[in-house]
Amino acid sequence: MISFAVAFLVSLLVAAIATPLVLKVALARELYDLPDERKVHTRPIPRLGGVAIVLAFFAPVTGLLLIEAGASIALTQSWPQIIGLYVGGILIAAIGVYDDIKGANAVQKLVVQVGVAVLMFFLDYRIDAISDPFGGGAVVLGTFALPVTVLWFVGVINAVNLIDGLDGLASGIGLISVTVLFALALMGGNTIAALFCASLAGALGGFLIFNFNPARIFMGDTGSLFLGFVLAAFSISTSSKGSTTIALMVPVLALGLPIIDTFLAIGRRVRKQRPIFSADQDHIHHKLLRAGLSHRQAVLTMYVIAAFLAGAALLLRVTSDLASGLILLVVAVILFVLFRLLVHRNPDVRGISDPMAGDAGPDRVQVQAFCARVDEADRGEVIGALLDELALSTRLVSATVSVDDAALYSYRGPFDKKAALRGITDYRIPLGGAGGELNLQFTDAGIRGDLAVILPWELVAASLTRALDRLGWPSLAPAPVRTARQKIALRELADSLPE
Repeated sequence: MISFAVAFLVSLLVAAIATPLVLKVALARELYDLPDERKVHTRPIPRLGGVAIVLAFFAPVTGLLLIEAGASIALTQSWPQIIGLYVGGILIAAIGVYDDIKGANAVQKLVVQVGVAVLMFFLDYRIDAISDPFGGGAVVLGTFALPVTVLWFVGVINAVNLIDGLDGLASGIGLISVTVLFALALMGGNTIAALFCASLAGALGGFLIFNFNPARIFMGDTGSLFLGFVLAAFSISTSSKGSTTIALMVPVLALGLPIIDTFLAIGRRVRKQRPIFSADQDHIHHKLLRAGLSHRQAVLTMYVIAAFLAGAALLLRVTSDLASGLILLVVAVILFVLFRLLVHRNPDVRGISDPMAGDAGPDRVQVQAFCARVDEADRGEVIGALLDELALSTRLVSATVSVDDAALYSYRGPFDKKAALRGITDYRIPLGGAGGELNLQFTDAGIRGDLAVILPWELVAASLTRALDRLGWPSLAPAPVRTARQKIALRELADSLPE
């Protein structure tokens, strides 16, 4: 137990030190996760935080391999598994880093994932049999062991990648899942798996300090792909002969909501005849936010659900086959009822009659975040930067804040040339009693005379009035110069608009 505690504390310390260093590098190289229509954040956030997770994960194990200790002896007796985690983990992290910096397409990432999964299969991370949780015995996979193992690795890796939609969500759920895997490893006497689980728990805990809402850095694909890979490997290595289903149910249950959400998203887009990989704001975490939960409340709600599911999976390990089957049945019923309550019985969650759903206006989450930050702003240039972030995420042609005809702030969107061909609509909102005004320009196609567009901007104007009254109506600094990456994103967005 001492070795496990040391591994946890060392990785926690390394993550706590490495994450700020990675944050500085990301800021210096302008490696940002830019806001778009499927993301909740309204300002560019540095990514690449997964590098710190990878370093912290391998740090304690590498140290044990270099010294004489009880755990190091066990490590040296399991070289195939060690090589698999190092080589596979580095390859997965490498494609994640490339994606975060340069951008990798889906085919490139899938090829690496499949290649790593095949490698892990031949290094003894394999699913040879799947047991029947209702006591019907185990099904030996035989020649199907390889494709099932590959499918498992690819599925878990991408499930974790998809859940990374809110500050601290993927890292927190990963921490919950790996804690249960650590307990399973101890029960099965698997020292290697327990040691690596302790290392991953420490790495996620140290990173979560900087990733929980409001996040200072995101893990990016480097972190989400690596986390999914390690969870997939651990769930196999902590399984016992004839009980593979029990171990495999841990990440399945812990990631149940994002898996369901993924299938629903595919069905929704097929039904609407939209591309499967197109973005939207109808994922479960978006719906929780639209139901009135704050960012933190939505994350904590999903933590609680993940902990319940992971705890149920842990019970499978200590119960009979029949009891295990009953547990799975109860969990399935609870999930079904919970999903019905959250999605189908709440009109706000469905997004019906939601006045924050316009194409040209920010949504409810963006407005709430903007107003909260403007209320805390102590300088005019801060408000100008916040306005620029908000405007970038909408289809505005232009925005101006003025007082007595003197401009305090101005924004020019990337849509003016195409918008001029379709006509432009002005909308003016008074700002308090000081002669201030917020002047917005939309394309006629964007505004549609709809309250869904106007109402969010009315709330923005009210927040601006409060802040400017408090600060004495200072001159807002011009919008900050956009980075090259932002300019490229804006050009691509402009080019995607219909003529």
